[in-house]
Amino acid sequence: MTATKHCELFGTLEKIEKLSTVSENVVHGSLVLESLSPFCGYYNDDPQDCGPLYVYIAVDKNYSVFDVVRAVGKVREETGFDLDIVKAFIQVCDRSFDVLRIRHLDNFSEVKPVQKAFSEHGIKLCHLSCHKTDVEAHIFIKKVFCLCALTNQIYIDDREANHAYLVIPKNLSFDEFAEVTRRVKNNWLDTKFDAALGMFLREKEVVDFVRVYSKRLDKEYLESIHELYLKKIEYYY
Repeated sequence: MTATKHCELFGTLEKIEKLSTVSENVVHGSLVLESLSPFCGYYNDDPQDCGPLYVYIAVDKNYSVFDVVRAVGKVREETGFDLDIVKAFIQVCDRSFDVLRIRHLDNFSEVKPVQKAFSEHGIKLCHLSCHKTDVEAHIFIKKVFCLCALTNQIYIDDREANHAYLVIPKNLSFDEFAEVTRRVKNNWLDTKFDAALGMFLREKEVVDFVRVYSKRLDKEYLESIHELYLKKIEYYY
């Protein structure tokens, strides 16, 4: 697999995960949720494999991307933790929350120092009593993707292992994406993968894509998934 030099593109990602509240090693009264299977379409079929720890820290309002990025730099410097932190929004049952999604935590003892550091740098916590276990959450993420072009329609993530992005020709609603993905997987006999819906800005255009998570990301494998998505989207419409 050969990819070109990477580029950084701002975009969004939309997916469904099951979240549970975290009650220990967090600032008292704050709302923190975790996802133990962030790539459920992949890991549910491979339960002995353990996914990376994903934590969502609820904040008190909708901060701008610029406010979050500035604060993240200060939090990394202050804590010494090399974390991936992005702005996100989640819908859980009948509630909605602005959150910070955190990846690459070594353990839960790092959560409270990160919360305190954000509070000190202008990103205040949401204080709410909430107890949920494995509840389905609709998650919207805003982030900068660091991508390498494998082909003109397929990208590999240069920072996160096992992530690929397949360009699609239509802006799908999440329900449409879920139905197309169901049809793709019903006709897919190769290695399992997880999928999410997203878009990024490239020059003067919005590019829609399907994010694929799999430990297999060779060109032949990704082109086969991509071709199937294109066929099912064309058939669906």
